[in-house]
Amino acid sequence: MFNLSLTACSFHLRKTNSRGNTKIFNLNMPLTLQKEDGTECYFQDLSEIFVQFFKTHESLVKDDNKQQSFRCEYNEDNILENDDFRMFYTRIYSGVYGSSSDIIDGSTQKVKYKKKSSDIDTRPFYLMVVFPKDSERVVVQKGLFIFQNVGQFGVKTITTTLMQEFFSKGFHITLKCNTISPDLFVRKIIRQDNIKKLVMVKNIKSSDTSDNVRKGYGSEIREIGNLYFTEKMWSRMMDKIRYVAGGRYNLFEFEQIEYDNLKVVVDIGGRTRKINLHNLENLSIIEAIPDKIKMADGHPNLTMLIEHFTKVATEYLEEMVLHIG
Repeated sequence: MFNLSLTACSFHLRKTNSRGNTKIFNLNMPLTLQKEDGTECYFQDLSEIFVQFFKTHESLVKDDNKQQSFRCEYNEDNILENDDFRMFYTRIYSGVYGSSSDIIDGSTQKVKYKKKSSDIDTRPFYLMVVFPKDSERVVVQKGLFIFQNVGQFGVKTITTTLMQEFFSKGFHITLKCNTISPDLFVRKIIRQDNIKKLVMVKNIKSSDTSDNVRKGYGSEIREIGNLYFTEKMWSRMMDKIRYVAGGRYNLFEFEQIEYDNLKVVVDIGGRTRKINLHNLENLSIIEAIPDKIKMADGHPNLTMLIEHFTKVATEYLEEMVLHIG
């Protein structure tokens, strides 16, 4: 796994239990929301509801089911702004508990501390929340989360779960997280040096009409591994993969045969991941963070991390559809 990496996804907020796209909130507009106790709360824009979440979770929260802890450390100065977006960040401390272990000296192998099952091995992580600015062409409804990870550890799941609970219970708002852009996801995640296998599915229909009463009579699955591509072959393959990712019902053509479904097996930081190219809506982009940003203690230099995340946000927002309704 990458030592330092980022996980990025888009988000939007909508009225809880609303249907369609009629109750999606504009991120940068003033809003009055009714709280659970019936009182009203005024926000200059929806960035303030995230700040309220951070401040509410300054004390430790424990999820005993997942045996993971969570708390935020937020400062009012943790905001950056340019012509295109506002970005504010928080430090999140999270760790796991529930089992005992020995903490040993890596050089002497001597036990330095016996960790109890109630002890929490906490690590700091950073979350950047990006609010694109409105323009003459678009009123923004979608923002961007960028989570920083350390090795196999990250905080996206516990953070978004707690946000969903906080927004829903407190303000009857539902937080939705989605992929930033299917095409961007494909170009960032699927590369010539990490693709391991193609899994292609062709739906088979019987010539006997009575067999086809229900959709999907049968299927033929073909898997190809040990892949090798020249630069020219890879360029053609990526064009086909991007075409499939561009529409749920787009077919994948391989060796003059059209397949109804394509899954790609890739290696991401040492972990194998199977991606359904026809269902990218809820997938996050995972990218390595440059080694130069890592300090001697294994954590990121904050100034350099912010600079890198600003660059990443600029790149991602260029391909993101910012309005839904």
